Amino acid sequence: MTAATPTVRRPAAPLVGRIVVWLVFAVLFAYMTVQAVGNMSQISQKVDEFNAFLSTTSGGDSLQSSTPWVWLVLDILIAPVAFVTALVITRRSTLAVTVAVFVVAFAAAGALWLDLQLFVPSLLQF
Repeated sequence: MTAATPTVRRPAAPLVGRIVVWLVFAVLFAYMTVQAVGNMSQISQKVDEFNAFLSTTSGGDSLQSSTPWVWLVLDILIAPVAFVTALVITRRSTLAVTVAVFVVAFAAAGALWLDLQLFVPSLLQF
């Protein structure tokens, strides 16, 4: 007769804690993404309005600017990429490691996001 393999039960508390951390940071990263989408819509609208104004003036066509789509899309992608990266890293980690990784990911994403929020309007200068 073979002995049955004993089942090892893991406590549910660390898993619940990690899920709470994931949910809290999902909301924070979602807010960052929504802000980036709002920035994209405002910047593109302002560029269109500025170009429309320049087209009504004589010789203003040479001053028209284009929307910096690459930077705006990158600004939107920062938060989801940071969240997914942190989630993949912390799949099987402890609660303390999960919190630390998500705090670092949020800080790094926030720094990049804020830099782009300030950089894009400086490209336009109108």
